[in-house]
Amino acid sequence: MFHFLKTMPLTAKLAAIIVAVNLCGISAFATYTWMYETRALIDGAKANWSKDVEQFASLAAGGVKWGKANAVREAYSLYRDDPSLDLVQFAAFNAEPAAVDAWTRDGINGLPAPADLAKSLSAKPEKTTIDDSGISAGVVTIIAPLPLDKSGKATGYIVTNWSVEKIAAEVRQKVLISLLTQSVITALAVIAFLLAMRSLVGRPIRIISERISALQKGDLASPVTYKENGDEIGFLARALEVFRHEAIAKVEREQAAAEQSASLDAERARNALFTEEASNTQRLVMTALAKALEKLAAGDFSIHLADLGPEFDKLRQDFNNMVEAVAAALTEIKAASVAVEGGSSELASSADQLAKRTEQQAASLEQTAAALDEVTTTVRTSSQRAENAGKLVEETKRSAHVSATVVRDAIGAMDRIQTSSSQIGRIIGVIDEIAFQTNLLALNAGVEAARAGEAGKGFAVVAQEVRELAQRSANAAKEIKNLINVSGQEVAAGVGLVNETGDALLKIEEQINRISDSIASIVQSYREQATGLQEINGAINQMDQATQQNAAMVEETNAACQELLQQGRLLQDSAGRFVVGASTASQPKPVQAARQPRPEPRVFTQRHVGNAAVAAAPGAWEEF
Repeated sequence: MFHFLKTMPLTAKLAAIIVAVNLCGISAFATYTWMYETRALIDGAKANWSKDVEQFASLAAGGVKWGKANAVREAYSLYRDDPSLDLVQFAAFNAEPAAVDAWTRDGINGLPAPADLAKSLSAKPEKTTIDDSGISAGVVTIIAPLPLDKSGKATGYIVTNWSVEKIAAEVRQKVLISLLTQSVITALAVIAFLLAMRSLVGRPIRIISERISALQKGDLASPVTYKENGDEIGFLARALEVFRHEAIAKVEREQAAAEQSASLDAERARNALFTEEASNTQRLVMTALAKALEKLAAGDFSIHLADLGPEFDKLRQDFNNMVEAVAAALTEIKAASVAVEGGSSELASSADQLAKRTEQQAASLEQTAAALDEVTTTVRTSSQRAENAGKLVEETKRSAHVSATVVRDAIGAMDRIQTSSSQIGRIIGVIDEIAFQTNLLALNAGVEAARAGEAGKGFAVVAQEVRELAQRSANAAKEIKNLINVSGQEVAAGVGLVNETGDALLKIEEQINRISDSIASIVQSYREQATGLQEINGAINQMDQATQQNAAMVEETNAACQELLQQGRLLQDSAGRFVVGASTASQPKPVQAARQPRPEPRVFTQRHVGNAAVAAAPGAWEEF
């Protein structure tokens, strides 16, 4: 099934999804409509049926009371004769309850017998009741009591069963019509969607697919359509256009590569021909050079090369100049060998003195290296101590920050104390006013007691005590107020001091921060010094090794001077064997040389290896 879905066209997939979603929606709507319509119609029918049963009870009350079945039948004769009114069973019972009249519509199966209906009256309902427990069987039972007698009890009951088949058929018809309507609307929507998808999606995708097939077959000239669309079709078309341009560029690159390969083949052919001609010319030139070199090997420096052609004229001149220069050099060597013999003895003496100075310098460098090791160790120890000091400063910084926080909390507490003192002052003011009012009341009471004469003497004493008590309260309130004022002033002074303490702690914190930064800079400086000293120590060690090597080389030089003296004498003997006078030499036949391109000179870059921190000018090393 999944393979079938993968092979379906895009429009068919979308249509299938839309149809499935609409089918689910139609099914849910049909179910809801069925339940809602059934419930609404049955509720309306039950209300109407209840009114009808109450009317039956009113009309049949006399017949039930006197046991007249005919009178009871007249009460529901209209519903009994008309099947469309949905009444399928009727029963009238007196207060016993005993059946006075019972009727069941023909052709209706599954209805209870009158005796079973009488059992439903065991609860003796006082008002109309509806029992829809039998609605699954297609009936609704409605019970209505008859009018009450003098004792307040019902004189009988009317029990009816009503059919709901008509309502179910009506609901089925409505649901069927709704389903047909929704199905038609869905079908029209799917058809319109398919037509729109075929026009807006299917046709562009088909055209782009055909263009991709043509591009695979090598059609790079045809343009790609739908590039101006802003949807996914346009994005696909633009990507295909980019691929087409890249394919065109690739073909152009391949053509250019083929042309370049053909050009290289022609160039190689020309170079091969030129190489063959140059080889022949070089062979002739090498023959002439071999003969000349053979005479040079025999010690004849009077030989000169004749014309070798325009391409090798520079070689001929350089060879002849070289021979002349060597001849002149041999002459000078003969003269210099005598001077070498005399200078070698002086050089040997100088080499002995240089060896002694070199040994002294090696000892001095060894001591310098040891001293630098000690300085490096000291700098490292100072760096570690500075780091420890930095850690202590950092801990002090945190402690100062915590102290500043505590001071700020103390300032807040002092502010709250000052506020509480102000509130206590207001309370003391209220107490003072109460004492003043009490004093006035006591004074008025004394005046009234004096007016009363003998009868008011006791009251006058009480008034006097109350007045004294009010006076003492006023005095105490004034003293407390004075104390509160003094306390407020002290609290204000304490707030000022705490504020000054907070400011001082903030300044201390800032100074600690600057100290921490300074110590960090010192630590960094120590580290850089330690690194520099380490590099200097390495350079001194290298200088020590070089000095020791120089000492060994001086000793070798001394030995070489002695050897040089002996070799100078041998040089005089050897130089005497060469012929350097002007003599006529056989000149080889000139040859025609092929024209050959001069190679470009090669550039060699000298590499400088060493530590830049210990580099020094060349003149500083001359004494070594």
